[in-house]
Amino acid sequence: MDKFLQRENAQISRIFATKDPNVDIIYVSPFQMTPDVLGYYTKILEIGDIESGNKRVHFVVPENIERFPNHFSLTQILLYSPKTLQRIKSMIKGKQAYIVPGSVSQDDVKLSIRLAIPIFSGEPQKQHLYTTKSGAKKIFQLADVPTAISSVDIYDE
Repeated sequence: MDKFLQRENAQISRIFATKDPNVDIIYVSPFQMTPDVLGYYTKILEIGDIESGNKRVHFVVPENIERFPNHFSLTQILLYSPKTLQRIKSMIKGKQAYIVPGSVSQDDVKLSIRLAIPIFSGEPQKQHLYTTKSGAKKIFQLADVPTAISSVDIYDE
């Protein structure tokens, strides 16, 4: 897949959830960010008038990121990085925490179990059905939400 690491890092905008003073973010990155990049995000948080943003956003990189092939997901690598998992556990100890995955998989569920925190998602097998345009249209139709006229469930060109 082209630009796999960049796609895995696409959830970076979630750090702005720290606008809520009750929210801290632990962001798991697929690569070590340079001091310039970290400074950039810190500056954006300051400009956004986010109080103590640099103390409430924590960037972690799994210690075994270099040992696995590039096609492994970040969650898979995190599951095989015990030091990083222990660091995350210590950061969330005594706090309410949950996982917000980009695209949920069975590995995200395993991570949720390993960290003993909930995952903000549905079951991977069922959720996949509703991440498509056809699936979303079916949900809207069941909820009697007006939708544009279109076709759904087209599987062949």
